[in-house]
Amino acid sequence: MKLVDYREIIDNKPIHIATVTPEGDPNLAVASDVNILNDDELIISVNEMNRTQTNIQSNSKVVITAFDKDWKGVRIFGKAKFHDSGEYLDYCKKTFFGNGEVSPFGATEPKGAIVVKVDWVEEYK
Repeated sequence: MKLVDYREIIDNKPIHIATVTPEGDPNLAVASDVNILNDDELIISVNEMNRTQTNIQSNSKVVITAFDKDWKGVRIFGKAKFHDSGEYLDYCKKTFFGNGEVSPFGATEPKGAIVVKVDWVEEYK
């Protein structure tokens, strides 16, 4: 299955993103401003996620999980890049904050965007 086949459980739904610190320690974050861009890329609006941002800048490998209410889901492996300007940040501002939304943590606009280039997807059933 392709990434776009999981749009229903990924787009605008909570996901977990796992990264690794420069020292090799695991880090797990939750994000809900997420969209699939195409067959092999997804975008995450960065409203906080300071550790995740730092980790990606030193090690681009990530694992993302997403599940529906029946625990059917996916595990997504890929490489991430943080963007603090340009088209991806503009996309997040327009898509996730275009109507004056406020994040659960009080953010009124993203400080960046994480774009994940997907290497492979494993389905959970």
